[in-house]
Amino acid sequence: MDLIKIGKYIAEKRKALGLTQKQLAEKLNMSDKSVSKWERGICLPDVSIYMELCSILRISINEFLAGEDIGAENVIEKSDSNLIQITKESKKKQKNLKTILAVVTVFAVIVSAILGTLFFHKLIQPKNYITAVDQTSTEMKTAELLSGTDGAYLFHYFTKDEFKTLTIYVSEYQSGTLISKSKVADLDYDGIDSPSRGVIAVVPDFESFKVKLIVADDYAKYSTDFPILENIENREYYGRSASQIKGKIPIQIHSASTIEGKTAIPSDSEQGLMALIYGKDGLSGIPITEMEKGIVGVENDYVYYLSFQFGGNQSF
Repeated sequence: MDLIKIGKYIAEKRKALGLTQKQLAEKLNMSDKSVSKWERGICLPDVSIYMELCSILRISINEFLAGEDIGAENVIEKSDSNLIQITKESKKKQKNLKTILAVVTVFAVIVSAILGTLFFHKLIQPKNYITAVDQTSTEMKTAELLSGTDGAYLFHYFTKDEFKTLTIYVSEYQSGTLISKSKVADLDYDGIDSPSRGVIAVVPDFESFKVKLIVADDYAKYSTDFPILENIENREYYGRSASQIKGKIPIQIHSASTIEGKTAIPSDSEQGLMALIYGKDGLSGIPITEMEKGIVGVENDYVYYLSFQFGGNQSF
């Protein structure tokens, strides 16, 4: 349909009746801006007012759609023409509507999938967990620059449950045999709220044959170090490697119990964090999950395995 032609026809018939745009708009309960848009050919009136508009302008629906007066002899021809045009316009609008609906549907599916994935990950994410800092992160790169040639290993822990103690152990293995085990950090939060997050940093220094351990949380920072390869001949020529946890590891918080007047936490609540591996002639990487079972590889001359333990309230 020719919107310009129809618009001029509406204006012509309105003026012939001595009506202003505002007067015509008031009769249709519309704004004069709407009438102005019709007459300028910007858009057509809504189909719901076609009949009322034609009645006011004293024209037929066919004349309105044709944008001109129609003689009696041309009524059938114009009716057919208008019907075909309306059908085409209707099909075009339906096609556009289908396209819009398809785009909206695809967008809704994508958004639903993203929200579903985020909700699923949040649902399955443990409320207490520890994770290694991404090696490519700015935080990690900064730590490596400050730590020296051997780099650093950073771990973040997050907890929603209360805990009273955080203990870190180091176990020394020689050719697969446990030689010693000791506490290198023992933090006590009894009487205060435990931190909701913290960081554990392990910084090996092969030149001085020491490993620095730092634990920082909401309250304070704890720092210590422990020796490696003590009194080992030609230790400066040993190869070195490391193994650490991967992904988000759920933290087990076990309650302490009193046995024969002594407070103890079940040994199975210890969890592996990382290991520093040294060898004279060769090295073998062992996953932390295997090291938790005591499997460190007999081919590795020296292994320093770090484990952690979160203790809860005391049970009786």
